[in-house]
Amino acid sequence: GGTVEQANEVIGLDHLVSFTGIVTFKNGAAVRDIAAQIPLWKFMVETDCPYLAPVPFRGKRCEPAHTRIVAETIAAARGISLDDVAAMTTQTAQEFFRFNR
Repeated sequence: GGTVEQANEVIGLDHLVSFTGIVTFKNGAAVRDIAAQIPLWKFMVETDCPYLAPVPFRGKRCEPAHTRIVAETIAAARGISLDDVAAMTTQTAQEFFRFNR
């Protein structure tokens, strides 16, 4: 949970925000709102495997493949394409984990 203001405080400390399957939940509107408002290059998507599987897998084992559903939900909330979210979160993850160094 949290607010856009709290997310921006975290970002202001040069940290990233990460979104899980909660963004897909019916009661996840506040999380979707945060995902729609923070800079696209300041978050990643993740699973909380084996917990918190996204809709339509809620209540089942969460899997890494479910990150696509998280990204699709964020893309819809932002009004942009899945490809845009995928490209930016991939770049962010590569920089965070220093894959290209």
